[in-house]
Amino acid sequence: MTKPWEEDDKQFGKVIKRAKRKTWIRNILISLVASIVAITLVQFGALQLTYRAGDKALNEEWLHMTMTSPNEYESGYKNQTGFLSGTLEFSSYKIVEGVPVPWGSRMAEYKVPGFLKFTGLSGNIGNVTVVDPDLKAKNYMYYRPYNASNGQRELMFYVPGVDYNGKIVNDLDLVGKMGVNKAAEMAISFDKDYSLDEVRAMLPGEVTPVWYWVDTFDNRETFNFKPYKDERGETSYPTPMTKTFGVYGFGVRPDWEQVEVKDFLQDLQFGLKQKGRYTKEYERINNYLKKDKQQPDESDVRLLGVVVTGTAEELQSLRGQSYVRAVALGAVTETY
Repeated sequence: MTKPWEEDDKQFGKVIKRAKRKTWIRNILISLVASIVAITLVQFGALQLTYRAGDKALNEEWLHMTMTSPNEYESGYKNQTGFLSGTLEFSSYKIVEGVPVPWGSRMAEYKVPGFLKFTGLSGNIGNVTVVDPDLKAKNYMYYRPYNASNGQRELMFYVPGVDYNGKIVNDLDLVGKMGVNKAAEMAISFDKDYSLDEVRAMLPGEVTPVWYWVDTFDNRETFNFKPYKDERGETSYPTPMTKTFGVYGFGVRPDWEQVEVKDFLQDLQFGLKQKGRYTKEYERINNYLKKDKQQPDESDVRLLGVVVTGTAEELQSLRGQSYVRAVALGAVTETY
């Protein structure tokens, strides 16, 4: 026969077990909810940091494109985000006498400062180099660059005073062969540096200037502007510059044709304030322009060339101009 106090002990034990079970389940639920809340907060915080880093990178790339891509404008972008990192893909186009010309795409990676990159997409699209029969026949030591997306010619720029061993293009003859109903952009490289007012005064009225090339070359040695002996003992000469290396400037916008030197200086100062991936380059340019002053002014900005557009006939007005050292053909389109 069970004693009364023994029966009470059993009931008390059951109560204790039930209380422990409830406490255990409650702790699990609390831990689960706390984990879900913590993970959500971490993901939300990481997403906000990633978006912020993406917006910063987007502004940096758009500004850099404005300063380094002659007559080229953004047409849109894609943002592939990962955990605290991502990849931007930009699409761009050119405008030749009112006609848009699709120009391709490029990518730029970004990440939240202090963290590793976790997105899988990477790479970039560069120019295509093709042997030009005319340049080859004249023993040129470099190839003409072409756009990888549409096969159009990329603009080339020649720095005044640099020895190219006489291998400097003049594509006006090519333009003369294009025939009617054609328009093109051309990069004019000057014989020396000029002010914006001087350039405006000396350009023929038949052509439309769309982008001005600024002298930002603080150290001619750094940019390999002198001939040198290669490993075979042969003399190698400098090659023309393209938008992917050392070409900076300013120009019109699709919705705004008024352009002044102050636009370039404002972009430069804005780039310095961004504190991004191009800061050191902007600092170099700013120091070169201002010399011993606190800030550069408009008189410090000298132009080495200009990109113009026009019909095949209009571009012939550049022929015989004393200030023209080189004329390189770029995008070509129909005028209708």
